[in-house]
Amino acid sequence: METQQAMKQYRVNWNGETRDLAIPCANVAAELKMTDFPPLQDPWQAIVTAMENPIGCPPLSQSLKPGNKVALLTGDRFTDQMLGSRDGLGLRLLDYLNKLGIRDEDVTCIYAPGSHPSPQWQAMLGPALLNRVHAIRHDCFDEQSLTYLGVTSRCTPVWINKAVIDADFRLAIGEISPNVHGGWCGGGKIILPGVAGWDTIEHNHYGVVKDINTLGLADGNHMRRDMEEGARMAGLDMKVDLLINRKAEIVDVYAGDFVAEHRAALDSRARAIWMTKMEPADIYVLYPGEGFEKHLSSSFFIRIEGAELGTKEDGIIILALSAAGGWAPPANPKDRWLSPAQGYELFQAGTAEIAKQMVRKAVDVRGASILYTARRVLERRKVFLVSDGIQPGEARALGFHYATACFADAMAAALEEKGKAARIATNILADPVTNPPGRPVTWRVMPWREG
Repeated sequence: METQQAMKQYRVNWNGETRDLAIPCANVAAELKMTDFPPLQDPWQAIVTAMENPIGCPPLSQSLKPGNKVALLTGDRFTDQMLGSRDGLGLRLLDYLNKLGIRDEDVTCIYAPGSHPSPQWQAMLGPALLNRVHAIRHDCFDEQSLTYLGVTSRCTPVWINKAVIDADFRLAIGEISPNVHGGWCGGGKIILPGVAGWDTIEHNHYGVVKDINTLGLADGNHMRRDMEEGARMAGLDMKVDLLINRKAEIVDVYAGDFVAEHRAALDSRARAIWMTKMEPADIYVLYPGEGFEKHLSSSFFIRIEGAELGTKEDGIIILALSAAGGWAPPANPKDRWLSPAQGYELFQAGTAEIAKQMVRKAVDVRGASILYTARRVLERRKVFLVSDGIQPGEARALGFHYATACFADAMAAALEEKGKAARIATNILADPVTNPPGRPVTWRVMPWREG
């Protein structure tokens, strides 16, 4: 009598309920997860120490002179909360600038969202910070607020917010985690796309058509190098980057020249936090994370590209999510991005058509670039879809190789094709932790990558 195979159960959120996804224990070769470091006992003192012992530039106290006009840039969700209502680091930073001779009225706080909508930016920064200094939200569509700086060596025309360019000193604070277009968040990305014009962002994002998966790359990422060239043109003087753990607690701080400190952070701890060393698997089970499982399109971007890196060229990716809401949530009529209907149609058409529409600027390039990177994975790997909201015929039209509502069926089909001894990797954690604002951070985990 054949012995029943032992199964490892992974519990996930599934349309407001929970569901267990079972993977044979003997086949589990890698579980991608964050490496947690203990939180700093005194994050503020660590920030001061980093700013006064920076990497690749003079200390802050030697760089500022009384009366200097300072542009203080931020725009990352975790960092915003730490500066504002959650940790209050922004008030301590203003106090420190005051000690260096910089008055509150000489500071302009610039919220740097790139082209992202950010209706809650004031709430994120908090009233205490906003009551002390003049604060603005960068609007990439407001051409009157932009200054033209020239063209990068990769032919990207650079328009940057005037408030940044007109300052005597540009100090930015952010957080480092994996990102597709820039390879990583942090560093010079606070300038491009953070405070860049729409046309600058669009031209940079067209770089996704180059046949390379840029996720997790820095020096080897042509898009990041373009971003950094734009940041250099804008004169970003000092960047402070934070590293966080699964609870969004600060575990390390780096400051200095925005390229030098960024690479130091990657080499020291950022890769260790976000990446898992593993051999490419035969099968990769991908769950997009709580909060991202309700619609199919929201599961792509970083998630599917990470799965590509963790899978052999002839491997299979199993994407499991409820997608009870179908392809995407209803459109905001004020959005300038691709509508859900446009995105759905483009995704079905494939990468060649998406690239054509981007180069013609017939569509929102930034939005289409996200579709392009996801669809490219479906054209380079076999992707099985496990979903309640997307029917098999519709899934095949979208480029999926196989679709079912039953995870066990998808796993059985994958093992039938790759063999009973197939090596399986997964990004699903047995003990996911949600950060205080309620947004999971573990969905960014990815296979180890240098460069």
